[in-house]
Amino acid sequence: YYPLAGMDEAVRQQLVDDHFLFVSGDRNLQVAGMERDWPEGRGIFHNTEKTFLVWVNEEDQLRIISMEKGGDVLGVFKRLAKGIQTVGDSVKEESGKEFMLDEKYGYVHSCQPTLEPE
Repeated sequence: YYPLAGMDEAVRQQLVDDHFLFVSGDRNLQVAGMERDWPEGRGIFHNTEKTFLVWVNEEDQLRIISMEKGGDVLGVFKRLAKGIQTVGDSVKEESGKEFMLDEKYGYVHSCQPTLEPE
């Protein structure tokens, strides 16, 4: 886990070079109150291969990402599905709560570009 608060400059630069680091300063996020207490409580998890990431408190509370170069779409999807399940299990174990799922709208989140109507 790499917390934004107090991040070492070399680590920060590597995450920027890898295109993994999200940054402050988006006016829309500021107006919506989504950058309160920046950078506290924000960070990134990633696996050794840098093919699976979890952004903590960027726009959504969690943004779970699976990616890799090439055409192995099934492999990327399987990694994503396993990661979502693993993160969900961990959240439930720690808090006793599950991800919020609406029967009609799916998982509730705050990132408008990823919120699509049926």
